[in-house]
Amino acid sequence: MTLKSPNVRAGLVACALVASPALAEDLPFDATCRLEMEVDSAISWHGPFGRGYEVFAPDETIEVATVSIRHEGGPCRYFLTAAPNEASDNTLHGPEGSLRFDILRQPSGPSLLSPDYTGNQFSRLPGQFGAGVGAQEAMLYVTIPPGQFVAGGTYSGQSILRLFRDDPAGPELADQAPVSVVAPVAAVLEVDSMEAGTGSNAMSVDLGDLTAGVDRTLDFTVRSNAPVAARFDSANRGMLAHHARAPGIAYHLSVGGMQVDLQNALATYQIGTPGSAQLPVPLRITVPANVNAAAGNYQDTLTVVFIVDG
Repeated sequence: MTLKSPNVRAGLVACALVASPALAEDLPFDATCRLEMEVDSAISWHGPFGRGYEVFAPDETIEVATVSIRHEGGPCRYFLTAAPNEASDNTLHGPEGSLRFDILRQPSGPSLLSPDYTGNQFSRLPGQFGAGVGAQEAMLYVTIPPGQFVAGGTYSGQSILRLFRDDPAGPELADQAPVSVVAPVAAVLEVDSMEAGTGSNAMSVDLGDLTAGVDRTLDFTVRSNAPVAARFDSANRGMLAHHARAPGIAYHLSVGGMQVDLQNALATYQIGTPGSAQLPVPLRITVPANVNAAAGNYQDTLTVVFIVDG
């Protein structure tokens, strides 16, 4: 008997924003200094496979956005900082749960986000201009840390990026803009079987001597962030066919305690929503005693397909 069970694996993602303009000579503050910025206002999370955040992906992914800072007038110093749209709420909200995200000054940090309106010494990204007209660019790195398990759907959130003139008398707000992050979360599924072996999606199952009957269980494990179902396609519609075309032997199949109708390849069997931990899914094969069956080899090819709905 040959059993096929696909291994479907998906992976996860993270994104980022950073700014690092080159610094000029130390310059005095000038009240005629005028600053404004232009920023990528919408960050779309693509992830390692281009389909958004992957809940089972182990590695961090970064999305990069550019901030353009324009200046005219006298010399001045400035700094960038950011704050969550709501107090201490640096999360992306979705249909079920939320994802933490961050905006970094560099790919390795520190964070640009601060609960303080003018930021702090760690969250401020400084720069300065000489007299005249000029522009500088800063890179912002947005990250969604890996290992966050949420259901499939679209998750979104927003931060406020602020540009301050660094006046010795105190920071003065020059410009601000929202930065939105939208992260689709794919519905993913992982299937494993010790009998098939790691990375294999096919196995051969020896049922042994059918004379006295057989009761055999194959153990699968699944992980998913969406409802999971299974379909079964028996080449001989639930019969073990004799190699020389003698009468076949019927067998029975159940998945997770549910009887499977091998006459109907279109039927689906709901397993549930497993979650981040592995969920055991036993596949039980039962063959009644066949003391009068013809001698020889009997075989069927059974294709098992696990699917996600979402």
